[in-house]
Amino acid sequence: MEFSIFLVTLSLSVLALEITAEKKVICYFASWSQNRAGKGKFTVADIDASICTHYIWSFVNIEDNKIVISKGNGSNGIREFVALHSRNPEAKLLVAVGGAANSVGANYSKMVSTKQSRNEFIDSAVDVLKEYNLDGLDIDWEYPAFKGGVPSDRENFVLLLKELRERFNQDYLLTVALHPGERIAKKAYDIPGISQHVDFINLMTYNFHGAWENRTGHPSGLHGNGQISVESLVKYWLDKGSPKEKLIVGMTAYGKSWTLSDPNSHGVGANATGVGQPGLYTKKPGTLAYYELCEQINAGKLTVVFDEQTYAPYAYGDNQWVGYEDIRSAKGKASFIQNMGLAGAMLWTIDLDDFRGSCNDKFPLLKSINSILRN
Repeated sequence: MEFSIFLVTLSLSVLALEITAEKKVICYFASWSQNRAGKGKFTVADIDASICTHYIWSFVNIEDNKIVISKGNGSNGIREFVALHSRNPEAKLLVAVGGAANSVGANYSKMVSTKQSRNEFIDSAVDVLKEYNLDGLDIDWEYPAFKGGVPSDRENFVLLLKELRERFNQDYLLTVALHPGERIAKKAYDIPGISQHVDFINLMTYNFHGAWENRTGHPSGLHGNGQISVESLVKYWLDKGSPKEKLIVGMTAYGKSWTLSDPNSHGVGANATGVGQPGLYTKKPGTLAYYELCEQINAGKLTVVFDEQTYAPYAYGDNQWVGYEDIRSAKGKASFIQNMGLAGAMLWTIDLDDFRGSCNDKFPLLKSINSILRN
């Protein structure tokens, strides 16, 4: 009986430790944000070096099976980025290869297809990490077996990760950013195989809906309300073999926007004619940075509704509609991460949070995440 009580007590202690242990807060930095005009310009100097546990420079690309870093802003910018170590020696600094714009399937398929070509990539990766004094590599191939890729990408991707892990040993971190949805994941990923070799998985649990659809929908709702959700996708990945201690939940510092067909019909699922208007600083139709959103909200241009069913906010004004992340929903996701015993949260991207404090405090989304996961 005493031994049984001891085991129960030990199990509860391990569970409590798992839930209360400090989680990872991963921050991607979009290097092109340095080229934005006016209040949208975000440089390495604007990064709060204490607010994330890991920072990831995005992106570098591959050519002829090797990582390529452009001269000028690319190489100089990474050297400035690595200087974050002096402001926070405990922070881990990684570089990401790939990204949606760079992941030409044929290039990546060629790179992973043979032992020789994979070795060329791995050699270049080690050279880059050594030269720039980085802590690791994040692979954001969007996606194996897609965009001109081939079915064998799925198994070759695992071989690449296995061989990278062997070369990196414990000297460097190896992470991946992966699409969460079943349609792509089933074809692109051997989830147990990938999980075996990486330190953690940045699950891109966002962009569930966007202006490619003719109805509004929340791009990253925590709960489903009959639709895809963060909760359902996390459960799918856990069911398919991803260890919870390696699973990072993605969040966004931007909203997805539509132009409404009828300004008087502005709920979730309202008819839309296309993308929303671009932001003043980011200038991308259908997408608004959090700081662009909060400025419009504070100016009374948008009315905010918090949808309890998805546990996510949306805002509307005139013929514009946007679903986004706010402080309340970010805290809700962070609590979900804590309660599920997951590894942490990832934000795409730090430069889209309210980094100037235009609406209130600086980096309100990241601070709300930290208030749950790192306190």
